[in-house]
Amino acid sequence: MEKQVTLLSQPGGSADASQLFNLTDRGLLLGDGVFDTSLVVKGEIILRDAHLSRLCRDAAALGIDVKQTNLEAIADEALVNGGNGSLRITVTRGPGQRGLSYDGAGEPTRLARFMPGKLVFPMPPLRLMLSDIRRNPTAPSSRHKTLAYTDSIVGHQRARTAGFDDALYRTPGGQLACTSMANIFARFGNELVTPPLGDGVLEGVMRGCLLERASEAGFSTLVASLSLQQIELADQVFVTNSLQLIRPVSAINDTRFGVDLPPPLVSLFKGLVSGT
Repeated sequence: MEKQVTLLSQPGGSADASQLFNLTDRGLLLGDGVFDTSLVVKGEIILRDAHLSRLCRDAAALGIDVKQTNLEAIADEALVNGGNGSLRITVTRGPGQRGLSYDGAGEPTRLARFMPGKLVFPMPPLRLMLSDIRRNPTAPSSRHKTLAYTDSIVGHQRARTAGFDDALYRTPGGQLACTSMANIFARFGNELVTPPLGDGVLEGVMRGCLLERASEAGFSTLVASLSLQQIELADQVFVTNSLQLIRPVSAINDTRFGVDLPPPLVSLFKGLVSGT
């Protein structure tokens, strides 16, 4: 049986913390868990099934047993009727004893929180700084949306301190992976290229959506490793994630790119959030 703990955001953005959180929870003490953040428009989760099914897969990859039907229930409880904003669902292994070992018999903890907010699309271009932190393609934390976000937090803050908007990570071999919070694409004419999951890339929901639907906007797609030298020759670079949708990159370090997204791509994402 799963243990449910829900934090419901109130209209003012405050949370109802009437249900106490267990301070021995492994998610709190060890980052032993996964999470998902989705865009909510008019009370509906955009690409709902893709988000919840990925969260289940990520939990299963860590050996945490959680059913999608139960995630759907906690999501519905947290959502505000007709509200716009974001929904975060967190799943941890649950309370446990001190140490790394676990017996696998504990009950997962599930939390959901809706944060009201206005959708801004398209967002202004962003500047990326190459991070000196390398992305480990063999680490579960690079392939799954785990609570272990230290590398992303530190890399992002270093980029902000240096005057950039976010960090761009590479593998130890120099292949581009992703930013602190988004997948990266390079456009070469009518072909969109994005790195493979094997290069330490998180399986982003919007990444998957674009790979599936790019042909509707007149683009072909290619999943292939990208070096810095290759991406510097791109006609355009942009990132995707569930809250920003698609956002142009104006520069990677000192290399600049055009920031006018192709109208068909913009229309594709506008249609996604409008339900068409």
